[in-house]
Amino acid sequence: MNRLLVFFIVLSATFITDLTSVQGAERFAVRSMSFYWRDISRNRTLPVKIVYPAANTEQVPPLTSDKLPVVVFSHGIGGSNQCCSYLGTAWAARGIITVHIQHPGSDENIWKGKVRILNEFKKSFARNGSGRTRAEDIRFVLDRLKQFSEEDETLGARMDLNRIGAGGIDLGALAAMLVAGQVPPDSGKSLYDERVKAVVVMSPPVRHTGQTFQDAFAKVKVPALFITGTEDDGIVGPTTAAERRIPFDAMRGNDRYLVTFQGAGHRIYGGRIFSLQARNDEKFQMLIIRASSTFLEAELKNNAEAEQVLNGFGLRSVLGGTALVEQHTDRYAAQNIPHLPFLPIDRKE
Repeated sequence: MNRLLVFFIVLSATFITDLTSVQGAERFAVRSMSFYWRDISRNRTLPVKIVYPAANTEQVPPLTSDKLPVVVFSHGIGGSNQCCSYLGTAWAARGIITVHIQHPGSDENIWKGKVRILNEFKKSFARNGSGRTRAEDIRFVLDRLKQFSEEDETLGARMDLNRIGAGGIDLGALAAMLVAGQVPPDSGKSLYDERVKAVVVMSPPVRHTGQTFQDAFAKVKVPALFITGTEDDGIVGPTTAAERRIPFDAMRGNDRYLVTFQGAGHRIYGGRIFSLQARNDEKFQMLIIRASSTFLEAELKNNAEAEQVLNGFGLRSVLGGTALVEQHTDRYAAQNIPHLPFLPIDRKE
């Protein structure tokens, strides 16, 4: 039987400045390359940026015999394939190739040069709120990566397409969940893709449709890391901070983890450049790097130390922040780890 472990983590100023990763993780230089991939069947051209680990002095992957796992990342509404570059860089430095997709119709082009920007966001959200187009973009990119791996003798040949993850923010998070098995909010054809083995889901939107949440999320078939904040109310969409946890609660039978950062709002993931909150955003982003890197190293790289941290009491030491960490995993039943009491987070203004 699954156990629910709840940790309350008190942030220390000294720890937040010491954000080293899991000990023993690889360290590579990071390079990137960009493409425009055309999906003829849907008449869509996707700008794609691949961020990859490289030898320190060469524009090629590191000179090892191992193939490298791949994570496909989907930006939030109004973003681009430059969104969350801090994640792609951090994951690539740890030996994980990251493919950032840009989604026409819900990317930065919906608002650039416009006067009523928020209205443009709302219209795009209304058109793309089901996540279907984005999930189809991910599936197309996975197909295209197979072709790339067969054609490119340097980077492509190094991709391990048996170890694929997906991740995203907001609508991008919904797209990741759809390819992981979530029932589509539009009740249309399933978008599940068995090639995806794990998902990193940041600030997922939750749609109130005719189906129950248990029905919508019980079919998610892979391990999932959910990340949100106590102030993570939707800016465009209607999802409240309290509702962001619903997918975590409604899933069944798979390892899943929920990190809720104290005082974190919806803008922390992409960050605010011209804001007094920018420095706080950077601190949260460094903690997101730690949580997501530990998860991906455990699920896609079978890193023994990361697995121990993720599935023991070590995740709180990895984060070191004001966060509530909850996890459901069958591994706890085997280890006979006791159920811990829930400790509420005090709201900070």
